[in-house]
Amino acid sequence: MIIDAHMHADTRPIENFKDIKMAGVDAVVTCAHDPLEMKKSNVTLEHLNRVVYQEPKRISKHNVKVYAAVGIHPRAIPDDYENVLKELPNYMKEDHVIAVGEIGLNSTAQIEQEVFIKQLQYADENNYNIIVHTPRTDKPTVTKRTIELMDEYINPKQVQLDHIDYSIVDMVIDKEYTLGITVQPEKMSVDDTVKMLDEYGFDKFVLDSDMSSAPSNHMSLPETKHSLEVNGFNKKDIDKVIYKNLVKFHNLKI
Repeated sequence: MIIDAHMHADTRPIENFKDIKMAGVDAVVTCAHDPLEMKKSNVTLEHLNRVVYQEPKRISKHNVKVYAAVGIHPRAIPDDYENVLKELPNYMKEDHVIAVGEIGLNSTAQIEQEVFIKQLQYADENNYNIIVHTPRTDKPTVTKRTIELMDEYINPKQVQLDHIDYSIVDMVIDKEYTLGITVQPEKMSVDDTVKMLDEYGFDKFVLDSDMSSAPSNHMSLPETKHSLEVNGFNKKDIDKVIYKNLVKFHNLKI
């Protein structure tokens, strides 16, 4: 079994899901993101409707289970974002919606921090897990501020902090977060991922493809699993990062 801990299914052709199912991926977590400019809340809500209601039906044709995360991505904050926050409880009632995400900071802009704090407070008050973005640009500085806000506003055990790479791993390895390694052409390669797991261990990490409209490899998790196997890593450790840690974090019934 493999579970992709973070992706954006609405950007991918149905053939990708046939491929990954044949390669051992049984479930995915598809997250809200920034497919459009999202200047107004009605656009954001149409996007969340697709994530929650349409994508699971579309992808189920290939027997891939879809879990969802909903929220306001830092690159997609509408002018009237409060309207989106008001609707989050309706989405979170759905059994397959398991987290608030993808949320976080893409910069240290005040509006991003404001929206992030409100979503942290909402998740903390309702005991929801969160899936948190870290950016490509100025990553250590922005991640430092992200950590400060999370440590103030939410239980760290509810946090999946994503897109971990060598520029920030030492900053977060001793936190109580679940750490997501994104195996993607412009983020962490398969070899980089295997190296990081060898150095830092398997207990705190989950793996994701983050496949989207950006450069992506929909087969990156099966390829990583294969690389770990041929390099002699213990099956129990491999299982932790390809599905068991995520199942535990989200308390999934599989």
